[in-house]
Amino acid sequence: MKKMGASEILEMNLDDFVAVSRSEFIAGMQVPVDVYLKLSDSRAIIVLKEGDKVSFEQSHFAEKTEWLYVRKTDYHKCVGRALTIAGILIENETISSEKKTLFLGKAIENIFKEISHLGFDHQSMEHSKVVSKSIQTLVDAKPDLNSVINMMSGLNNQLIRHSMMVSAISVIIARGMKWTMQANIEKLALGALLHDVGMKELPDEILDLPRHAMSREQLAIYESHVYRGVEILRSMPSVSEDIIAICLEHHENAAGQGYPRRIRDFKMNPFARIVALADCFSDLVMKSPNNPYPKTAAGALMFIESTMGQPFHKPAFTALKQALQSSPEVAVPGPNKKVA
Repeated sequence: MKKMGASEILEMNLDDFVAVSRSEFIAGMQVPVDVYLKLSDSRAIIVLKEGDKVSFEQSHFAEKTEWLYVRKTDYHKCVGRALTIAGILIENETISSEKKTLFLGKAIENIFKEISHLGFDHQSMEHSKVVSKSIQTLVDAKPDLNSVINMMSGLNNQLIRHSMMVSAISVIIARGMKWTMQANIEKLALGALLHDVGMKELPDEILDLPRHAMSREQLAIYESHVYRGVEILRSMPSVSEDIIAICLEHHENAAGQGYPRRIRDFKMNPFARIVALADCFSDLVMKSPNNPYPKTAAGALMFIESTMGQPFHKPAFTALKQALQSSPEVAVPGPNKKVA
């Protein structure tokens, strides 16, 4: 190890580090781990030590580098700190629901990165539970359907936006179906949040293609995300079978026309029946490569009912329809519109 002033320069193996956006370091906050600036592919310098307060006047931050690095072995602590901050903000009544959603979306992005780099373990499971409960808190504060869509539309990351939306809509549907056991609501919100975790394994060239443009081989790779998601979740023995079923069956439907097993309604897991509908509805109201012209909530329900022939669990669809009827119409911003 060499010295450069008060900072330490060390040999760096990128495989041992996780890149963290500079924007995640909040001025005045203490960092929970050592933070590094990459000098080259093989060297790094410590710019903040564990316990230091972030100051953007420091010379290394003044360079306005986009990415800083932390050791993989320390990344759980970073995610935990991000969740703590997000939790504090969500409880703050002076902050808008839209801004809370943005903070929570960043926390979810960190969790998905955590799973990608470190695997699905006890800590990432606990972090996911914290986020799913925060989503329930947001739904409690803004329980109407159009407001939820409006909040989620401000998120730019497609996977994060979709995962949050499906979790929130699933909670709305379950409550409309008179689910009263809080443990089941929490399990549903968590499973819905993680239903597409297997997508993290797919190459960008597949994710960026609309399904109608995929070859048979590309479509098979895309549809494999459900099995990969099950593998990821099964790596944690404590994950419930209901959450596994949500991941496996969220593309099935009551008519037996889904995938991967083409099972019908009576064979589907009760939690998965709800998430399958929430997943389809969310796809229809959110812009994506498969849906360049998203529908309104009313238009999405009409499409499911009239064009698709309503191939979902009837009580779940009725609950979603009733939620729309009690929801005031609001303007929904595009996914790149900034929230004030």
